[in-house]
Amino acid sequence: MITETIYTPADLHHGICEWCGEESDEIVTTEDGEKCIDCIEEEKFYQETMKGI
Repeated sequence: MITETIYTPADLHHGICEWCGEESDEIVTTEDGEKCIDCIEEEKFYQETMKGI
């Protein structure tokens, strides 16, 4: 299954990711805090591939 997530410029801002500590222009405010897109996608990949193990 392939899913595509589209972030608009209004979704993204500059800041420091609370998960990895990297400074990025691709920070999204989530219910888990301020996360960069890389961390969000990494978490999604983990949840989808490790489900049921």
